Amino acid sequence: MFCPMQLDCQAMTGIIYNCPNLSECLDNSPLNRREAMRLYFLNQGIKPEDIRVNRQLTQDNNFLDSPCLYNNSSFTYNFDSETRDRIIFGIPLAWDDYMGGARSFHDLTREKLEQLISQGFANPADTQNFSPTIRDLFDFAQRQGNKGFEFIFEGYVISPERSDYRVSIDGLFYQGICSTELIFDFQEFVNEPDELDIEPNYLRAWWD
Repeated sequence: MFCPMQLDCQAMTGIIYNCPNLSECLDNSPLNRREAMRLYFLNQGIKPEDIRVNRQLTQDNNFLDSPCLYNNSSFTYNFDSETRDRIIFGIPLAWDDYMGGARSFHDLTREKLEQLISQGFANPADTQNFSPTIRDLFDFAQRQGNKGFEFIFEGYVISPERSDYRVSIDGLFYQGICSTELIFDFQEFVNEPDELDIEPNYLRAWWD
């Protein structure tokens, strides 16, 4: 049992893992914040050796929305590259035709990125050098999408024949009328990317 409130949830509700009330339990836990957070991630099924709680975040009531709460070093990629490539490009790729074993993309939708994450093709904890994590990029696009602003992702895929097989997201952009709130949220989220475009009808950030 991994409960921040130290309750016997199995006896009371039959639920141990993925408890829908964990956030509320954390706010009222008798444990110190760090230990309560550790139990939260154990409850989510994260292995103890993969949990890396940021000490500074233990003071943050909104820590569940904060990045880097755990290091998902045990992530295992789905090597069904044909399915991966169909999601991204619409067709399987003939990798012998691509020198270096990499191909870029510039039109990945939020829905397709969600597929890549959920099917194990994209590591949500992965970054492109100093970029936000893939999970953070998706979550930002999700929040903005709920407001009517649809962001598109850029990145590249690596051949299944290479040892560093992966999907990397190195940029995102939005085309459409940009509200002041959207521009502010975008600037705050991307911080200092290697390339930044902010125009009345276009936003883009890219990391080298």
